[in-house]
Amino acid sequence: MSNDEEKSTSPLIAEILFRTETLLNKKSPPAQVIELMRKGVQLVRLQEPEKKNPPLLFTRLKAGEHTSLSSDKKTLIAEIDGYPQLSREKDKNGEIITITMIPIISLENDKMEAVVNLYPPVSSFPELATETLSEILAANKITFGYSLAQLNNLLKSCREKNNPVSEVAARGLLPLDGKNSFLRFAFDTGPIPGKLMQNGKIDFRERKMFMAINKNQVIATLVAPTEGTPGTTVTDEHIPQIPGKKISLSISDGVSLDETTGLIRASCDGTLSSVTDTSIKVCARQSISGDIDYNTGNVESHGAIEISGSVRPGFKVTSRGDLLIHGNINDALIECGGNLVVKGGITGKQCSINVKGDADFSFMEHGRLRVTGKVIIRKQAYYSKIMADGEIHGHENSQIVAGVLISAESISTGNAGAAHSAPTLIAAGVAPGRYLRHLKMRSQLRELEHKRLLFLQRYGVDRKIKKQKSIEEKIIALYQNMESLNLIPGTSPGTVNDIICRHYLSRISITVQGTIFQETELQIGNTATLMKKKRKAIRFSLNRENIFIKTNL
Repeated sequence: MSNDEEKSTSPLIAEILFRTETLLNKKSPPAQVIELMRKGVQLVRLQEPEKKNPPLLFTRLKAGEHTSLSSDKKTLIAEIDGYPQLSREKDKNGEIITITMIPIISLENDKMEAVVNLYPPVSSFPELATETLSEILAANKITFGYSLAQLNNLLKSCREKNNPVSEVAARGLLPLDGKNSFLRFAFDTGPIPGKLMQNGKIDFRERKMFMAINKNQVIATLVAPTEGTPGTTVTDEHIPQIPGKKISLSISDGVSLDETTGLIRASCDGTLSSVTDTSIKVCARQSISGDIDYNTGNVESHGAIEISGSVRPGFKVTSRGDLLIHGNINDALIECGGNLVVKGGITGKQCSINVKGDADFSFMEHGRLRVTGKVIIRKQAYYSKIMADGEIHGHENSQIVAGVLISAESISTGNAGAAHSAPTLIAAGVAPGRYLRHLKMRSQLRELEHKRLLFLQRYGVDRKIKKQKSIEEKIIALYQNMESLNLIPGTSPGTVNDIICRHYLSRISITVQGTIFQETELQIGNTATLMKKKRKAIRFSLNRENIFIKTNL
């Protein structure tokens, strides 16, 4: 027998101190209505029966949710304002009566909503008054986000429906985050691929390269960040907003910034290069006719470079400004301090490319691409590793096969995976460096688990071997390291702040405009899933519980 149950020395009878009745409604099934009981009142008590009619069974009381049992075990008391529900059960010792309270007020969505559960009044009992409901809200510390008119309408709705209702009575105010500082250009810089247009589609028009700039010409204005406004819960608690951040602006020697006005001017004649959200350069432009090969050798420039041909295997091109290649990059090394545009493709397992701005190419087969800005894939990417701090966008007809796409922001593509190829991995809302560490640990874990399996097959389960113990310890350590690694950008790698992580991931998605094939692995933040079947035109995101949501386009 539990602590909150106790059998009387002699049978007692239970006196129910609240009323219920069944409503018969022609338009809906019968509904039970219950008397509203206030916090602290008695709900049921045990008392001595009349001597003429002694009870046959011992009765015990049991506290359900939101109720408590008195010290003498003879009374159940309400711990909240609400509607009591009674249940009876029998065991070998007699009858057990349990009372559970249905709260009239419940807080939901991190105290951003107060839901009121209302029952029609029991016959001959007065209706709940608007002022009384307001007092109950105040007693539950709910003081924000509602009006007496709203409460009156809720009571009216319950009365007219003549059925229990459950509706939101109070709503908090979400914080309005500040806007980051940004560059407002003084003239049309042309289309910037990867931007979201007004029609909701991604801009895939070609980037305008190498714009001529005169000395002292105003290029842009650095607009200051805004603070935003805080939010408030229904319990009048302050929810801090995220203030806008001042962008880390990168400007070259050919550009000057007036800190007072925010005006950015050219300090020399030249070519506007590296036009991104955070970087402006004015530099000289170098044009190279033909390929980068043994005739030219490796190329290094402090300005922008335009190459009419291709970059041949084994050669290296270093540009501090924009780099435009009309041909291909074949097993070459590229270091680009601005934006990279490749009219052809990127091929070769030895191909390694680092870009400080955006990268825009037709196709990529094998190789590694690391980009600080956005990535634009116009046709396809096969067996390639593409990592970006900005968004990754594939044309609606693009194809991603057996490769890895990693972005700190959102990812959109045409088709992902293929029927008879190695699996494709798409990770959005992750810090690329941390995710590579995660993949490395995962690979090490597979190798160690394979070694463990071989040991068990060779020596059996019961036999203890020192080397096997070492493998087990390494496996446990890897699991712990993988579990503790937070992949979300802008957070500490070893800790997870739910509010910051949830806020960041709320804007992250993976969009597949064409077909996504089974066995494609998806990752958003710290949550992964594997496609079990082929789907078309679908967007993936996470809900508040970090569970994948699928939305048809």
